[in-house]
Amino acid sequence: QPGANDVRSVRLQPDLSTRPVVLTSLALAMTGLAALGMEILWFRHFTILLGGFRAVFSLLLTLILLGIGAGSLAGGALDRRTRRPAEWLMVVQGLFVASTLFGLAGADVEILNSDPVGGGPGAALGGTAVAVGALAELWFNTRPMLGEVALPALLMGFSFPLANGVIQRAEQAVGRRAGILYLSNTAGAVCGSLLAGFVLLPAFGLQMSATILSIVAALAVVPLYVACFHEPRSHGVTEKDVHNLRVSVPPWPVSRAVVASLVTAGVALALWLRLPSDYVARRALGPPDEGERRLTVSDGLTELIAVTELPGKGRTLVTNGHAMSSTRTLSQRYMRALAHIPLLSMERPETVLVIGFGVGNTTHAATLHPSVRRVDLADLSRGILAHAPYFAGANRDVLASPKVAVHINDGRQHLQMQPAGSYDLVVLEPPPIAYAGVSALYSREFYALARSRLKPGGYLSQWLPTYQVPPETTLAMVRAFVDIFPQAVLLSGAESDLLLLGVRGDRLEIDPERLAAALARAPEVRADLERVFLGSPREIAGTVVGSSRTLADATRDAVPVRDDQPLQEYGVRSMLTFGHGVPGSIVALDRIADWCPRCFADGRPVAAVGDLDTYSALLDLAYSASPGDVVAARRVWEAGGREIDGSGYLGAIVPESAATHNVIGIGLAQRGALDRAVVEFRAALALEPDNAAAHWHLGAALASTGAREEAATHLARSVEIDPRNSQAQSDLGLMLAVLGRFDEAVDHLQQALALDPQLDEARRNLDLLRQQRPRVAAQP
Repeated sequence: QPGANDVRSVRLQPDLSTRPVVLTSLALAMTGLAALGMEILWFRHFTILLGGFRAVFSLLLTLILLGIGAGSLAGGALDRRTRRPAEWLMVVQGLFVASTLFGLAGADVEILNSDPVGGGPGAALGGTAVAVGALAELWFNTRPMLGEVALPALLMGFSFPLANGVIQRAEQAVGRRAGILYLSNTAGAVCGSLLAGFVLLPAFGLQMSATILSIVAALAVVPLYVACFHEPRSHGVTEKDVHNLRVSVPPWPVSRAVVASLVTAGVALALWLRLPSDYVARRALGPPDEGERRLTVSDGLTELIAVTELPGKGRTLVTNGHAMSSTRTLSQRYMRALAHIPLLSMERPETVLVIGFGVGNTTHAATLHPSVRRVDLADLSRGILAHAPYFAGANRDVLASPKVAVHINDGRQHLQMQPAGSYDLVVLEPPPIAYAGVSALYSREFYALARSRLKPGGYLSQWLPTYQVPPETTLAMVRAFVDIFPQAVLLSGAESDLLLLGVRGDRLEIDPERLAAALARAPEVRADLERVFLGSPREIAGTVVGSSRTLADATRDAVPVRDDQPLQEYGVRSMLTFGHGVPGSIVALDRIADWCPRCFADGRPVAAVGDLDTYSALLDLAYSASPGDVVAARRVWEAGGREIDGSGYLGAIVPESAATHNVIGIGLAQRGALDRAVVEFRAALALEPDNAAAHWHLGAALASTGAREEAATHLARSVEIDPRNSQAQSDLGLMLAVLGRFDEAVDHLQQALALDPQLDEARRNLDLLRQQRPRVAAQP
């Protein structure tokens, strides 16, 4: 009998049977297939819940790897303390199935609504709390992942060390058998990722794919049981076993572990299969808005696609939980402007490339121009194109147009495949700009590529949703654009959906007379533009937000987005951190003449653009207001704004405020509609009783209508609130003179001249008073 000192010299009887190795390898391949397949499903699921951001992918991958690592350590420790690793592995597989299915069933978009701050956990934190805000965002992004992924990932890690413990019976076979297990697990994992991504999701959707993968994981216990049935087990040698050169376990009965595993997985699957077939997808998308209908929800190769409809607001294409495109009027406005405005600015454009189909608004707009003979469409998703019939009311079945050539391809790759000078216009409306990979369509290198594919005088127009990224990231994106297109301008598409417009040429200008002629020659184009409030030269010229000079000044110190610096993909961590405004530095509506010099003569708008100055002033109010203040001011428009903006577009984006009523009132007064102007100024004072400008303009309007006493009262109140308004002082002086209050009149006229010695009107009135009243003239 060996002594205690001989323990290390004990050698177990070699067992080189290949049957358990093959069957255990098969089981491990099945667990790998299920595990990696589920990872693909998790990535799809959290893309819907939190968005397709790099941070979401990174957090999910980190959590999975940490879980697998911790599980591997725990599995190794368990293997060293048990003589039945196969039974434990069976139990683990049952728990994996149950935890995976319950996690998917329990997670939904409502998890995000428990954010106590609102608008993102960092929204209420100041600049000194950036680190705290980042940690808070990390927590809110990770919290739904913990409930869905943490336990299954931990259980994944148990598989390899326990499977290794099942078959390692001979020292000389350790390396070979470990390698076979590793190969089997890796092969299964690769097959699982390919199967889930390219077969299961497109064919069966997220929920049924999870069912299939869970069944595979549950069935992995079958080869494990067969591998161990009537197989001796030599493992876990202890001091008590030293007396035997071969340590064995009696033949295996039907293990309680097998029953426990199959029952656990079976119950979980039975409960899972009782759920509606679209339960996970609809839960991830969240409840529809009041009155909203979901017309379809379907999984594609690259996204979960939903089509929703809201009465009065049209239909919306939702991919992976994000509204991508819509038939809503304001959405159509910027999408159609992407094509219409540059095409109207060119002489007989013929070829157009549209990158990103959406619901077909931009593509359809391009086909309406008579000279355009070919519109190439590049889109990655066959699924999105397959849903185009849901939006036929807007796109007019444009995919069937003989002008349209569809390319299922990445937009940048498509451009690389084209010769130089291929297109008169390249239009880009990609997915959300902070999503992983989208920066390839906003980088300096991409713009250089696109410019090389434009004909001389050709245009590039690009969607710029500034609300999706922080202001500094917007400036970086604009800087990348103006580096390649220095004559670029920034246009107002709709609300915060802006448009960048660049040209391969020396100048980027529009001519209102030429625009009017182009619209007259293309009645279909004009009708299409009128539907989206862009049917006149005034409205088109009024879209300008920032001229090339403004953009150059605003981005002088910004770092441009490059292929190796995709800044916008790191500025937003998830849907929780969406919600930014338009950087004020890129908005300068007073420089509209830089883009449309022929819109003005002697500082006043020409007849072709009508009330362009009032239109621009109202648009300026919209962009200077905080996002929470911009509400539909329908009452304002009914009162008088519609006379300024017949389309009603500005009424949907301009906040109702005293300033808004003042601008509308001034525009009406300039047109001679004094009674309606008075109504607007009174509305301004109802909102803000101490608004000096409203008192001043109301006083001037009342004076013109003959209400002199009331006019003097409002003018006096205006200068009381703002005594440094020289023009108000002058107007009050004149009104007091008309009322015979000469001493007071002289006093206010003198104050006006003291504030502005160049105010000739006040000087003339003061001189006239002195000539007519000798007593007044004698005063110093």
